[in-house]
Amino acid sequence: MRVGDMVRRPGLTFESPEDFASLDAPLFRGRFWHRELRRGLVVHASDVFEDAGFTALSSQHEGLSCIFFLDGDVDVEIGGRGFHFTGEGRLREGLLLPSVRAESFRRHSPGRQRIRHLVVSATPEWLDRDGLASVDDRSVVNAALGAHLEGRRWRAGRRLTDLVDRMMRLGGSPGGLDQLLVESAAVEIVAEALASATGQDAPAPEARRDLSPRDRARLRRAADFIRADASARPSVEAIAREAGMSPSSLQRLFRAAYGVSVLELIRRVRLERARDALAAGECTIQEAAFMAGYSGSANFATAFKRHFRELPSQVAKP
Repeated sequence: MRVGDMVRRPGLTFESPEDFASLDAPLFRGRFWHRELRRGLVVHASDVFEDAGFTALSSQHEGLSCIFFLDGDVDVEIGGRGFHFTGEGRLREGLLLPSVRAESFRRHSPGRQRIRHLVVSATPEWLDRDGLASVDDRSVVNAALGAHLEGRRWRAGRRLTDLVDRMMRLGGSPGGLDQLLVESAAVEIVAEALASATGQDAPAPEARRDLSPRDRARLRRAADFIRADASARPSVEAIAREAGMSPSSLQRLFRAAYGVSVLELIRRVRLERARDALAAGECTIQEAAFMAGYSGSANFATAFKRHFRELPSQVAKP
């Protein structure tokens, strides 16, 4: 990202002690991504090298943030309250930060350094609709969520470290199977954070299972095959042959890894591709329906609303 890119970002004020000769001067280099996984569940992450120190001022939305730093040294001020984040190459802890209203946000980076960080954010609407669905005693959780800017740090165990690592590796992927893995990791991270803040046990995810390297390699071959041929809706048998296993073994592995059947995952991949095309203005709603495997726009709209919680007409460019 260049200095001019930061200066022109809406809702953000950029300051730096450096005397940049041009707005085209590099500010940081590497991977930086921001994605809404579901409506109200957002991931923001970076693996970059900053070429200069700078300060960015913007705003923090209402909701819950789970913040992790793996590398770097950054000071953040939210609503006048200061937080210091540092990382030394591996994850040591996370910060759960609830906010009951929008607040000012100030981030200061002192100078040249590598930054690796991850933020999983959830709106109150997502928490009420999805995030707290399996919580037995909501009063305890609501009390924690109502503690405005009362940051709670918790030690990173093996499971949390694995989840953050998964999101850092796959979070920049455009969609499909990788996005499903990232989404499930984000949901688990929120559950782990709330469990730590309230002393309750995190609910066990339906599809949790430690996969062997061989299983992971097979899943990767299957995933690559589906991505390459999702528009043709490949059969379970064809995918299983490509992955080097029987159809029944493939189904079991998919349910263990993703929590859904092979065909359901293909359906989601096609829906996500159709949504991306609509959002980019590359097709009409009828064309998107055909792309997703639906003969009519009515059934497509129903499936689209069920999956994304919004209608195709709300996504399509006018």
